[in-house]
Amino acid sequence: MNIGPQITIVFMGDSITEGQYVHHSLRWTELVATHLRRKVLQERNELHFFFNRGVSGETTRQALERFPRDVQNVRPDILTLQFGLNDCNCWDSDNGLPRVSELAYRANLIEMIHRAQHFGAKHIVISTNHPTLRHKRLACGESLETRRERYNEIVREVALATHVTLCEIDKVFPSSSDEELRALLLPEPDVLHLSPLGHRLYARAIQEYLETAIEDVTCRAERAG
Repeated sequence: MNIGPQITIVFMGDSITEGQYVHHSLRWTELVATHLRRKVLQERNELHFFFNRGVSGETTRQALERFPRDVQNVRPDILTLQFGLNDCNCWDSDNGLPRVSELAYRANLIEMIHRAQHFGAKHIVISTNHPTLRHKRLACGESLETRRERYNEIVREVALATHVTLCEIDKVFPSSSDEELRALLLPEPDVLHLSPLGHRLYARAIQEYLETAIEDVTCRAERAG
């Protein structure tokens, strides 16, 4: 049997991509990889390589520092980008300033997209961040939820400006019912990181975009070859 194209996918993000506090087999990245491998085996003979490059607590500023090692060196065909919950946070030690300003957050996302494309990425899927139950006021006087929504608007603007695929994770998760949302998040005092149920919802939301991207990469390879 002939082997089809080799397709490399990198999941780049913070603790939501890493899957903090959840067994690796239950993380959305692993669920997506398992689903895609199974689908590919049924439909065609391709080789897929998946790399989880999520780092807990990280901002886009820190991500840019490791981008050459974790993304450029791998030269993915497809890249997912998920950042913002740390960027928008305001620490007491910063006297109420965000960890990464809105202008810098936008610029950092755009630079990561441009760098990935320069190193051969054919598809980039950038995600908004899911709602949380973090309503307590931060040092800046706003809640994490208020700031998350504003940084999500920046994600949407970046996707439009750079012509990459937007995955509206924010709109997949319930926002009007705290009880529904609570089941998708880790319990108090966390109420931010995804529960196993939340990871399953996240995986279902993003995998359709990755299936489309894989189909396009495969078609390109066949035409080239």
